[in-house]
Amino acid sequence: MAHATSTFPASLDALVAISAFVNTATHQCKMSEREAWHVQLAVDEAATNIIQHAYGDTGSGTLEISWAIDAGVLTIVLHDRGRAFDPALVPVPDIHSPFEDRQAGGLGIYLMNKLMDEVTYRFTHDGNELTLRKRYAEASAVNIQHFVIEGRLDARGTAVALEPVLAAVTAGARTILLDMHRVSFLSSSGLRSLLMIRRELNAHQGILMLIALLPHVEEVFTMTGFSQVFELYPTPDAAHTALQNRGEVA
Repeated sequence: MAHATSTFPASLDALVAISAFVNTATHQCKMSEREAWHVQLAVDEAATNIIQHAYGDTGSGTLEISWAIDAGVLTIVLHDRGRAFDPALVPVPDIHSPFEDRQAGGLGIYLMNKLMDEVTYRFTHDGNELTLRKRYAEASAVNIQHFVIEGRLDARGTAVALEPVLAAVTAGARTILLDMHRVSFLSSSGLRSLLMIRRELNAHQGILMLIALLPHVEEVFTMTGFSQVFELYPTPDAAHTALQNRGEVA
């Protein structure tokens, strides 16, 4: 189980450092950008509440934050020695009424509960303890899928040729190797579809590698500048070597 603990001054100036500390945890989990953003925002709201309410925004005191990763759950605990403050007692904000009729306050705690899977609080003789938990999809030990694409990647043929690839990505595949030595033609329609697959994988910190492109197909990537966007490899062995070098495979 990976874990870490750090202590910060109870000051709004520390929010950037707190965010960086939490970011080390979301990176280890290999969370998607959206999941990591949820965690970042929830912790920022929690820390801000502690600084402003438990300590009264005095700039004194400390805030201890720890995180632990275990069995697909990221747990973050914020501990302070300020005034007791139970977020469960804060009324749920009205987000449906006209803006001018709404009461100020409560949005931070509302966001914490919306963004995280579990939010719990307890007060002990040693201060306040706020625990946030976020579940995430653990990377599979065997998560590399290899496809051989063939035919024309044009306005008509692209959908059929890439259908199994899209299905694999939807099912959770995160490292895709496309052997394209049998692709005889590539148009802008094919490029767009490949770009959509790449964007979907990037959103989940995945990888798309294109292998063994025929010279005239590779020229399309070069002319459009996409050779700087996609990872292109001459052979499957070259792609696997690249994965080994970045620690994706043994």
